Amino acid sequence: MKTFSLSNRLAVVLLAGALASPLAFAQGVFEGSGEVSDPNCVGDGCGYVPADQAAQGSAEQGFSYGENSEVASADSASGEQVPADSAVSDSTLADSAKVATMNIDEEDDDIPHYIAENAAEYRARKEGFSRGVQFGVRVSGGANKSFGQKSGDWNFGPEFGAGLMARLPLGEIFGVATELNYSYRNYSYESESDYGEYEATIKEMLFEIPVMGQFVVDEDGLFFALGVNLGLKMSGESEFKQTITAEGHKSKDKRSNTIPTVGVEIGGLADIGYVVNRWLVLDVRVVQNFTNLLDLDLIAESTLMHSKLYTMHVSLGATLLL
Repeated sequence: MKTFSLSNRLAVVLLAGALASPLAFAQGVFEGSGEVSDPNCVGDGCGYVPADQAAQGSAEQGFSYGENSEVASADSASGEQVPADSAVSDSTLADSAKVATMNIDEEDDDIPHYIAENAAEYRARKEGFSRGVQFGVRVSGGANKSFGQKSGDWNFGPEFGAGLMARLPLGEIFGVATELNYSYRNYSYESESDYGEYEATIKEMLFEIPVMGQFVVDEDGLFFALGVNLGLKMSGESEFKQTITAEGHKSKDKRSNTIPTVGVEIGGLADIGYVVNRWLVLDVRVVQNFTNLLDLDLIAESTLMHSKLYTMHVSLGATLLL
């Protein structure tokens, strides 16, 4: 059995000591040496300093060491450590952000007085009926048709009008309106008999004075009105043509102003309209006269005697509010 010689044993001891020395110094801290990691150094390659030097440096910079020599952060402004229970939770931060970004106007949308105020502004824009007494200019166009005794031979006739309007509101949904209109009307007549053919036309111009009460149906601008209409004739003319056939011969005759009309007309009025905006109003109006169109005391045409013509006037109007 081979044994190590003295020289071989000495070589092994020297080799082991050479390997142990670097490992011991690599640890950097010997138990009981009183050294700690340098708190002023971050990263690899940091060295070690005596514990009293580390404590002095950490006190100046706001660090403290626990039992395991771990560094704890402190409040840089006051030098006092921030307690853990003072941290703000994520939910609190979210609520704060929600409150900070909340739109106050969105909250006000549901408040009753806000809704009422908007409704009043909307009504003023749509109807234009909240500014007190109002004035406007109205133009209209339509047609007329007569009803009553011997009215079957009277055709539809055109008519046009233009005038001034005034309205006085007496509440949120009610108002009184009146107008002064200049109107032109045309009436036409055609009939046949065993003796011949007859044609007649009546043209007249008159002032119309409607007085009505207006009721607002809703805030969208829809309204209707009821009232009376007074017509005052300014001028009028008529023309009567007849063609007589006798024994194979035809004779024609034409006479003027033999069909007089009454000077005053009175009728009932119904109106329905829509306020497009605070400047424009559209309406459909129906006037039914209660007086006879013809003046029977002065009429000169036998074929039209004893006629009772109660005319109806239907017109579409547009009013420009001033």
